[in-house]
Amino acid sequence: MKLRASIRGLAPFVLLLLVAAPARATDGHFLHGVGAVNSAMGGSGVAAIGDILGSFYLNPAGLHAGEGTRSALGFEMFKATRSVSSEMPGFGSGSTESKSDYVPVPAFAWTSSVGENMTVGIGGLGIGGFGVDYAQDNTNPILGPRPMGFGQVYSNFSLMKVSPAVAFEASDKLQLGFALNIDWSSLAVDPMPTASPAADPGPDGTPMTMDDRAFYSRATAADGAWGFGFQAGLIYKATSSLNIGLSYASQQWFQDFEFTVVNENPFLPNFGRARELPYGMDVPAVYAGGFAYDAGSILWTGDAKYITYSKTPGFDKQGFDQTGAVQGFGWEDIMVLATGLQFSPSNSFALRGGWNYSENPIPDELSLFNIPAPAIVQHHATFGLGFQPFAGVNVDLAYYHVFENEISGPMFGPMGPISGSSVSSKMYEDSFIMTFSFTPDGK
Repeated sequence: MKLRASIRGLAPFVLLLLVAAPARATDGHFLHGVGAVNSAMGGSGVAAIGDILGSFYLNPAGLHAGEGTRSALGFEMFKATRSVSSEMPGFGSGSTESKSDYVPVPAFAWTSSVGENMTVGIGGLGIGGFGVDYAQDNTNPILGPRPMGFGQVYSNFSLMKVSPAVAFEASDKLQLGFALNIDWSSLAVDPMPTASPAADPGPDGTPMTMDDRAFYSRATAADGAWGFGFQAGLIYKATSSLNIGLSYASQQWFQDFEFTVVNENPFLPNFGRARELPYGMDVPAVYAGGFAYDAGSILWTGDAKYITYSKTPGFDKQGFDQTGAVQGFGWEDIMVLATGLQFSPSNSFALRGGWNYSENPIPDELSLFNIPAPAIVQHHATFGLGFQPFAGVNVDLAYYHVFENEISGPMFGPMGPISGSSVSSKMYEDSFIMTFSFTPDGK
């Protein structure tokens, strides 16, 4: 009966997650951490036990934290500040800032012990995304009127997962965990460059010259796609104070997005006619390892992750094909390093701080192709605190700042890079997080 009542209590959390706005990610296109505890610790926690939001994100082996039922509800307010600038010989130069608002990112988790050695649970997490909203700007060549520029550039990608999981003690020193990931993503892009543009040879009538007119379609009616994968991990208790953790999240395999759009070129007879644009984009596999050293009032955690973008459909290929379609983002594999420190002078209060460093997956020369997805930030400073206002109820707060980074590369025309041209993207981020967690027996 207790189990049924706990499951019924999850319904409002599930509804909140499903209707919430998308995340805007920081390690590649992933959030660096989930929940106030994990985020304040720099996103590290592969070897940590007890923070169930962080464990659902990083390593399901950490979900087994003793007997009883635990739950957590996290809420993040995230803001990314982005700008794009460009220079083109004969057309001048300019810079434009994207529209930028705070967006909510929710997360929930619930676990319950089954006997002394096993824990089952379910988590629902917003874990990634990207987006920009650049207005047409006649002073910025790349955002100039179509077809010479892109005009308005808009993108909105969101990624969430719902993960039923199980964790258990294989021995006194070893905990194992497994989670099935049921994923959902949504994408809207304007212009949509992954299908061939409606092109004509321009006033001179000669194809593949600088006056060619190419109009990409607008995929602004967002489409959703379902995906699936799994995550497995272990935590080994090397000593009474030191845990070692390993985890693996498989590639998440998604169905294709399918957009119904129209041909945009007013100089062609098929102008305004409908066309279908499919696009496939999976989520990369993630390898992670870390440690957690607990010295009583001090907890020190450190993680390393390897994210395999170069082997993932949608991210792997780069550049134009022979029809003028963009083949993919062209992202490289990245390493992420994270560390966090927690000071707990009492059982009811904790201070936290951390640092997260992510390699930039986007090569400078591909700056043009990644204007809609500028996942270029690298250094994250994280802070937080936690307190227990009532027995069994914990409130955790966090803030992080992601420092500005910039990439720059050339524009491309029909014959390749344009001499003297450039496209640059800049980005930094700020976020505030609050998590409420509920533990058994007032602990």
